[in-house]
Amino acid sequence: FTEPSRVHDLRVEHVGVTSVNLTWSVSDAASNYTYRIEVVNGTSVWNLTSSLTKIEITGLIPGTLYNFTVFAAVNDSQTEGEGESIPVYTKPSRVHDLKVEHVGVTSVNLTWSVSDAASNYTYRIEVVNGTSVWNLTSSLTKIEITGLIPGTLYNFTVFAAVNDSQTEGEGESIPVYTKPSRVHDLGAEHVGVTSVNLTWSVSDAASNYTYRIEVVNGTSVWNLTSSLTKIEITGLIPGTLYNFTVFAAVNDSQTEGEGESIPVYTKPSRVHDLKAEYVGVTSVNLTWSVSDAASNYTYRIEVVNGTSVWNLTYTVNEVEITGLIPGTLYNFTVFAAVNDSQTEGEGESVPVYT
Repeated sequence: FTEPSRVHDLRVEHVGVTSVNLTWSVSDAASNYTYRIEVVNGTSVWNLTSSLTKIEITGLIPGTLYNFTVFAAVNDSQTEGEGESIPVYTKPSRVHDLKVEHVGVTSVNLTWSVSDAASNYTYRIEVVNGTSVWNLTSSLTKIEITGLIPGTLYNFTVFAAVNDSQTEGEGESIPVYTKPSRVHDLGAEHVGVTSVNLTWSVSDAASNYTYRIEVVNGTSVWNLTSSLTKIEITGLIPGTLYNFTVFAAVNDSQTEGEGESIPVYTKPSRVHDLKAEYVGVTSVNLTWSVSDAASNYTYRIEVVNGTSVWNLTYTVNEVEITGLIPGTLYNFTVFAAVNDSQTEGEGESVPVYT
C-alpha cells in the first residue's frame, strides 16, 4: 500500500472546557481512509481513531495545552501518511465564588476561586457601566478596581484565560454599586421647639440618591428617609440635644456612603405663668413655670426701661431683680435656654411698675 497523502486544513471547530472538535480534509478523492489522532499533553500521549474527517475529543483537562496530530491510514491502519498537527488550549473552567471583599466610593475589591488546581491562569475583568465598557487583567484571584464613579452600578465579569489570554473560559458576573460620597454642608436651616429642618449637599452630580437620617437622643435611635437634600424632622422633645447623621444611599438603600453628623438642640418651650410675686421700690420678684419636665434650663431675663436694656441669667425659675428706679415702668422678658445659653426659646414678657 502506498502511503496516504498528508491531511490538510486541520482546524478546530469548537473548543470546550474538557473537549475539542477537530475537522480536516484529504486530497485523495477515491481513498477510503481511517484516521489516527494522537493526543499529547506534556508527557501524556494517547491515540483515538475516526472513520470520518472529524472527531470530538473528550475527557480533557481544562485550560491545558494539547497537541493533536492527525494521520490518514489504510491497510487496517498499518500504513499511515505523514501527520498534520495543531496545538490547542482547552478553555479554563468558569471561575466561582466571585464576591466583593470591599466596596468604596471610587473602588471595589473582588475575589474569586478556580477549580482547576494545576492551571496557571490569567484573568480578564470586564467592567461595564451603562454603555461604557473596559477591561482589566490580573494574575491573581483578586483585584482592586479603582477610578470608579461614586454611587454607581457596575457589572463586573471575570474570565479565566490561558495562551496569553487568547483562550478564555465563560465569564462569572456580579453587579456592584459603589458607595455614594459623603454628604457635605449639613446644617440646620430652622430649629423649632419640636422640629428641626436640615439641609445638605452632595458632590456626585449624576447620582440619584436617597438619604437616611439617623436621629439619636441619648439611647433612643430611629431613622427617617428622604429623596431630597432636605428634611423636616418633627415630634422632637423641646430643649433636647439630638445628633443627626445623614447617609447618601443607592440600590434601594442597601449601599450607603459614610455619614455626616451634626448636633442640634431643639428650642425650649416658651415659659408660662410669668408674674410679679412682689413689687418693691427698687426691686421686683418674678416667678414663672416651664412645661418641659425633663429639661434642665437656664433662664435669661431681659430688663428694658425705655432705651436701657440689660440681661440677667439664672438657673432657677424665681428671681429677685434689684437696683431698679422707683416708680418706673420695666418690661421683663424671660427666655428658657439650653446649650450654654446658645439655644433659646421664645420670650414671655410682663410689664411692671416699681
